[in-house]
Amino acid sequence: MTRAVASADVAVVGCGIAGLAAAERLCRDGLTVVMADPAGIASGATGASGGLVRALDLSRRYGDRAAESLDVYLRRGPRGHWPAVREDGSLTLFGAGDLRAAHEAAGRLRAAGHAVELLTAADVAARFPALSPAGVLGGVLEPRAGWLPAREVAAALVRDAGGRLLVLEARATRLLTRAGRVTGVRTSAGDVTAGAVLLAAGVGSVPLAAQVGVDLPLCTRSVGYCLFAPDDTAAATGLPTVVDATTGAWLRRWDDGVLLAGVTSKETDVPARVTHHVTDAERHRVHDVVRRLCPALARARFTGGVTAYDAMFTDGPGAVTAWPAAPGLVTAVGWNGGGFKLAPAVGAEAAALLKEAMA
Repeated sequence: MTRAVASADVAVVGCGIAGLAAAERLCRDGLTVVMADPAGIASGATGASGGLVRALDLSRRYGDRAAESLDVYLRRGPRGHWPAVREDGSLTLFGAGDLRAAHEAAGRLRAAGHAVELLTAADVAARFPALSPAGVLGGVLEPRAGWLPAREVAAALVRDAGGRLLVLEARATRLLTRAGRVTGVRTSAGDVTAGAVLLAAGVGSVPLAAQVGVDLPLCTRSVGYCLFAPDDTAAATGLPTVVDATTGAWLRRWDDGVLLAGVTSKETDVPARVTHHVTDAERHRVHDVVRRLCPALARARFTGGVTAYDAMFTDGPGAVTAWPAAPGLVTAVGWNGGGFKLAPAVGAEAAALLKEAMA
């Protein structure tokens, strides 16, 4: 018989940013939480994240979650203890197909009190000489957005959760059930009994959910983070974080004139692991796109990088879901690279569903 190692109001599988945000909110509301992850806090996709945050969501797939989350990040969390947003600004470039969406999104954000500027391609080139917005119709500039150090934010969430949170560096192996209800998690360290369970472990959630008849059609997608040092280190001065919706490219300042960059990948079903290495093929793929966006990178030196992964649904956007067929179970998965910027809102939503599931 497996021994019980802990009991809490809620058990969370996965110590990434979504699970941490939910745990912090639950602890703030007076509940106890046990989190289980074999590698500990922010050891997967969260720890590798570029930490970009902005209010804009051109696709509207996630409603107002990005804007709500940016508000929380700008307040430095509920207690004011989180790292401050690096307010380099966020510039989202769009093509003709997104013109209407950009105008509508900018209007919604202004109405909600966010500072937003709509720029033409000529405006972008004049405002940010280091950029060459060829093939771009315009951009949405959010002066107060930017980026955050992901690991430092994760650590701040744990501190804010305080003594009501217990983190187990253990692997979840199965969901515990009684009378058709999810009642906890079996881990490599022992059983954790709980009033409700949150699965927030990306593709690691799939086999656990399947044990209680819940299908999570998730797959992994490769993410390469590349560091480039331009010959002219002044080229990065004044650059905002940039997301180019026409090519999938993004970049942000790193340090000492170095830029962190990536380009959305179509490579899926990759191992769910993080390695401090980028293949030559990925480095060249990313460089070929971002050098056109930022010509100063044409002769830039590659100084290092990380290969990581995202989890995405094969049939739709990420979601926070309570499962009536498996009472006591909530899932928060499938954010496809957007989990960090959405985390405070996702955590609040998951916490609310977990409290309902305990009732």
